[in-house]
Amino acid sequence: MPLPGTRPIHPRWSEHHRPTATGLMTATCTITRTSGPGTEGPGGTWIPPDPVAVYSGPCRVVPATADERLLTLGENQVTSRRYQVAVRYDTAQLQVGDVVEVTEAVDEGLVGLKLRVLDVRYGSEQWERDLNTEEIESS
Repeated sequence: MPLPGTRPIHPRWSEHHRPTATGLMTATCTITRTSGPGTEGPGGTWIPPDPVAVYSGPCRVVPATADERLLTLGENQVTSRRYQVAVRYDTAQLQVGDVVEVTEAVDEGLVGLKLRVLDVRYGSEQWERDLNTEEIESS
């Protein structure tokens, strides 16, 4: 119980700690979003619109606690992996369905990894924006 007229957490606690959280982001990623109707190509084929970058900068990518699911696609079984991605708190509004591509990482196995945002996490104290993602493909 705090003393009367005091707060256990300073009102700018999150703001003060955000640079430290950003300093712990050792990878770089780009987040894109596809919006719009697309166009119709030759022979009636649908051509999706080009994705637009909504974030490019430092990030942290770690496996989610329950990081693998076995999916059956037709006759093939595919392992789908989930990751938690953290980006700077002050980034533009991110949305479910955005695509995260890891462009640089100490672990070279992450470079080229593409992830679909499944959930954007919010909290009363935030120093980074946390995303739950699922692997789309890797190069």
